[in-house]
Amino acid sequence: MHIAIDVRTINPTHSGVGFYVSNLLGALRGIDKENSYSYICNQAQCRAQLLPGKSVDLIRTPFSHENHLFGDFWEHAILPSRLKRAGVDVFHGPAFLIPFRSSAFKRVVTIHDLVVFLHPETVPRRYSLYMQWLVRQAVNRADHIIAVSECTKGDLVDILGVRPERVTVIHEAAGAEFAPPGPERVESVLNRYNISGRYLLHVGNLEPKKNLPRVIRAFDRVARMPGGEDLSLVVAGKKGWLYDEIFRTATDSIRFLGYVPKDEMAAIYAGASCFVFPSIYEGFGLPVLEAMACGTPVVTSNISSMPEVAGGAAVLVDPYDEESIASGILAVVADPSLQGQLRREGILRSRAFSWDRAARETLALYRDVYNERH
Repeated sequence: MHIAIDVRTINPTHSGVGFYVSNLLGALRGIDKENSYSYICNQAQCRAQLLPGKSVDLIRTPFSHENHLFGDFWEHAILPSRLKRAGVDVFHGPAFLIPFRSSAFKRVVTIHDLVVFLHPETVPRRYSLYMQWLVRQAVNRADHIIAVSECTKGDLVDILGVRPERVTVIHEAAGAEFAPPGPERVESVLNRYNISGRYLLHVGNLEPKKNLPRVIRAFDRVARMPGGEDLSLVVAGKKGWLYDEIFRTATDSIRFLGYVPKDEMAAIYAGASCFVFPSIYEGFGLPVLEAMACGTPVVTSNISSMPEVAGGAAVLVDPYDEESIASGILAVVADPSLQGQLRREGILRSRAFSWDRAARETLALYRDVYNERH
């Protein structure tokens, strides 16, 4: 079986979907010695040597996955012929998109979330409308769909009318680099970023669905309460879109680190008194698992996919209620016994997910889709 995977979301500062693709590729390379692979990549990735070039064929494009004008035209008009010439049996679009036409190969698409349908106000309007159309095309044309959570599968069924049997849930996992680091490593990284004292941590791109203005206002409440006076708030993540309100709400007690390399994130997670992630909506919520894997107590939302991922090992709050968020934070930071419980339960919960299992389930799905042709 010859499998092609679009890997254009991998870049030096990738976040959610890029982590998914990178970790999936690594796990597939570890378990699959039987099948051949092609990666669809752009020229910048090849120049930066971001991808292994010896054991796979590279199908190069000059266009980034973010270049929707030319990149999407290339994917739908030119890529199918390239895949056919390469003898591809199964194509996997791990970031919402697949070629519109196909006669020679099967198509699998991963849908991470339906934020453009459920919360279009949290993304730029033109992008939201365009992505709604593209996602509809992908789910209608795919031979099978991977959803990263039961929550996302339910959204596909309820909102887009997808038949449940066309969707397989394959959970993500924290990367192997997310584990409790030693105290010397934590101290070294925190010194590098000039972080001292007790702090709350939020991780994610700066965009509306992350709910940072409410997090900031909830933090201000906590900082005025007994047990929270010495806390600061650290935010790790690059600018996404529609982030002006975040900076208007921010105070001097908040540190914006920007993008932090993944090899330093474990120490920043581990040094935090509490990880605060009350998103309005997530398809999975990978930072919840990353924080748990590092032994950090988690406060997260009681809606969307977060309860599914947290599995009872976090404090759940109403993301629309600043008082609920503040109460959840204070419950953790003021109670060493609860902190210890959440650290232990979080580490155990994070181990319930693995990229090895995700890769094996994905590979089994490739085989099932391939066998439908033969």
